[in-house]
Amino acid sequence: MSKNIDSMTPIRIGNLLLKNRIVSAPSTMHSMSDGQLYPSESAISFFEQRARAGVGMVTVAGLKVGKDVVDDGEMTAWDVNAPNHRNKLMELVERIHYYNAKISMELIGIFPEGYTVSDGCSIMGWGEGHEITKEAMEAFKNDWVEAADQLAACGFDAILIHSGHSCPLAQFLSPLTNKRTDEYGGSLENRCRYLIEILDAIRARVGKKLVIEVRISGTEFEEGGITLEEGIQIGEMIQDHLDILQVSAGMHNPKWMTWVHPCGFRPPMPNVYVAEAFKKSGKIHVPITTVGAIDSVESADEIISSGKADIVTMARSLIADPELIHKGLEGRTEDVTPCIKCMRCHDSTVYGHHFQCTVNPKAGLEANLRHMEEPAEYGKKVAVIGGGPAGMKAALVAAERGHDVTLYEMSDSLGGALKFADYVPFKYPLAGYKNWLVRQVEKNAIKVLLNTKATPGELGDYDAVIAAVGAEPLIIPIPGVENAKVATSIYGKEDTIGKEVIVIGGGQVGCETALHLAKKGIKASVIEMQSSLAPDASTTHRNELMVEIDNEPNFVTITGAKCKAVTADSVTFERDGKDETIKADTVILSAGMKAKMEEADSFIGTADEFYEIGDCVRARTVEQATKEAFYAANAL
Repeated sequence: MSKNIDSMTPIRIGNLLLKNRIVSAPSTMHSMSDGQLYPSESAISFFEQRARAGVGMVTVAGLKVGKDVVDDGEMTAWDVNAPNHRNKLMELVERIHYYNAKISMELIGIFPEGYTVSDGCSIMGWGEGHEITKEAMEAFKNDWVEAADQLAACGFDAILIHSGHSCPLAQFLSPLTNKRTDEYGGSLENRCRYLIEILDAIRARVGKKLVIEVRISGTEFEEGGITLEEGIQIGEMIQDHLDILQVSAGMHNPKWMTWVHPCGFRPPMPNVYVAEAFKKSGKIHVPITTVGAIDSVESADEIISSGKADIVTMARSLIADPELIHKGLEGRTEDVTPCIKCMRCHDSTVYGHHFQCTVNPKAGLEANLRHMEEPAEYGKKVAVIGGGPAGMKAALVAAERGHDVTLYEMSDSLGGALKFADYVPFKYPLAGYKNWLVRQVEKNAIKVLLNTKATPGELGDYDAVIAAVGAEPLIIPIPGVENAKVATSIYGKEDTIGKEVIVIGGGQVGCETALHLAKKGIKASVIEMQSSLAPDASTTHRNELMVEIDNEPNFVTITGAKCKAVTADSVTFERDGKDETIKADTVILSAGMKAKMEEADSFIGTADEFYEIGDCVRARTVEQATKEAFYAANAL
């Protein structure tokens, strides 16, 4: 790809010159806070990597608006008010500027005292608040102004005021949430009044020292909320009070979060059309930014060159592969590690409080990368047993470090447990990652032996062996279970299972299997012993999954039910102390997976170095498989 492309063209916004049109979208580093009220070295290194990646501006997040900033033991709360807290913020600024990138701070203010725009309105998706008073609004406005002023003093180039996704300021804009009867409610002009007052007060204090960007939901999708037409009207009304208008979509609730953070249930880059409508309305004269799962430099360039937006923001894509821009400019977009939209990065605070990415095992470890990316001292002969995600990743990392790698796979193709994703439309991001791994293995100097089941006695002479033999379906001990088909066996054979099925097991895999079949017109009844479905799914994905399930009439939920017997066309279960039997054309078992531990252990002693990785250690997630593969290959 030529470097003379639209997405790499500089853009001037007021006193600010961005070297290109790609901006790193804000990531709130809750899982990189150790309780201090300023950026930790881990957080600074993370954002510094965004600048090193080549973006025109890095948007950071973590600042709490207000004077009473405390560590709540969970969330990041940077305090710009105390001089000794500003030290690290200023260091963050300089480390971003070193790479000729600009830096912006996202501001999301949560109203104090449980206030919301109107009585009964949700507080960012939890609880209900009461209508904020004018006195509290005035104090809150002053807090925004003070924060902006201090950020300007720290050397920040811009601020991003979050007024979308049902954040407190967004609640004023939406007719769905704003039920006020004073001058801040009712008409569109009244609903925009408070945001404009804040913007004007900030401008009066900081002048042109800060570029002011505002994010809004161009449409909320919810009936009674902001429509696309009204979103454009809001943009038209507030544009003279800001410098950049960032156009997103959706609301901060499970129903519409799949637009706020697009996932596999939405097509690629689903929000671009909203920004395009703003841009091509002829009513907006300030630069328009689009956001939402932008995946490559090529995509960014198409968006900008076709006039859909002026600036493109990326968050998860740059977490999945910080080299995305460099690879794109080198014409190597096919080498960019694809984001699978799993939201593990977003949900990091509920997974041991450590920042994570399923496809990038180095995410969250940026401060120590220099110690983790060294080539091997000398090449070794390495055997990797198993061509699933763990095996392929281990083979790739080992080969990149200079080792001679042979990859054994007993089936006729690579992919392992991820092959099912080829058949499930809403798993297209995962299928894309699996296909990327396969292509990377094919491109690298890795000897692949398909249709070859490695055995300890015939393995040969290797310096190191990495066992990645995976897991097998867990067969629960109930009468007649042999009549059921395991879930992994039905993909690609959906036309052979009839029009009604029963799925035993309501974990994430069982639910996704049933949802896949339901979307194909098959009635799928899920029997789950626990009281709720998919308790093993990550927080955000479960919310998204449950919305899809609730909207699918062919999906039938049976919870609190213990299976007692299976036949070829029926399942008997106990619920509320009573036995019930339901019939179907096919019974499908999805009771989890069992690690092939014995098979993996059989390779112990076949080489001086031996490692077990992935599901053969314990059946878990792709993320764990990727990390263990990375660690093992780097230990060689």
